Amino acid sequence: MRLLLPALVLCLAAPPAAAQLAVGGQVGTPTGLSLKLGAGRGAVLLAAGWDLGDAVEVEGNYLLRDRQRVGSSGRVGLFYGPGVFVQAGNDDTDAGVSLAAGLSTFLTRELELYGLLSPRLQLIGDTDVDLGGGLGLRLTL
Repeated sequence: MRLLLPALVLCLAAPPAAAQLAVGGQVGTPTGLSLKLGAGRGAVLLAAGWDLGDAVEVEGNYLLRDRQRVGSSGRVGLFYGPGVFVQAGNDDTDAGVSLAAGLSTFLTRELELYGLLSPRLQLIGDTDVDLGGGLGLRLTL
C-alpha cells in the first residue's frame, strides 16, 4: 500500500501533455466510464466501472508512448504505459499495478475508438496476476 498510493497520486496529478479532455465509455474490465486527460505522451487514461452489486473498480495509466501512424486505412495509434488499479466490493479491497497497451483510431475528428489490454499484478488483498482491458469510445471535448 505504501508504494501504491504514491503511484496513484502521481498518475492522477501528472500534467497532461496537452490541454485536452476526452470522455466516453468502455466495455471490459472495468466496464463503465472512460476519461483521457491530455494527448500523446504524458496523457493519463482513467477508467471507472461497477457491477450490479456493490463492487467498484478504478484503473489509471500514464502513457509513456502514444504514437499515431498514418496509413491507407487512416490513423492508427499505439499506446502503452504503467498504472494502478483498485477493486473494492463487499468487504474486501484489492489493488496493484498494471501496464496498459492498446490501439486506437479516430472515426471522426472528435470520436476515438480504442482497444486495450492491461496485465495486472495484484499486491493488496491476495497476490495474483490478472488481465484487464476493454473496448471503448471517447469523445474529445
